Amino acid sequence: MKDWKDRGDVVGALVCGSYASGYPSKRSDIDIHIILADHVEGRERGNRVVSGFLIEYFANPPAQIRKYYQEDFNRRRTMSMLQFKTGRIVFCYIGIIKY
Repeated sequence: MKDWKDRGDVVGALVCGSYASGYPSKRSDIDIHIILADHVEGRERGNRVVSGFLIEYFANPPAQIRKYYQEDFNRRRTMSMLQFKTGRIVFCYIGIIKY
């Protein structure tokens, strides 16, 4: 998170998935959603290995996250909602993750 936390365009981060829910397996990765400021138009997705753990990260502005929610609703899926509902806030500068 060091690379992201102090950037001016980052407003929060959420860890989700099996580690956040307390049920990781030997093959689990650590999923992190990085919330970018509203004015950011780009997004990023990637993987890094840190201390032997695979980190999969998703960096998106709120508008893109809302699109994911709408796509899930249209397809009758719950993936995005569950990630945010069961995830744990790492940091949030503006309170956006609570809502």
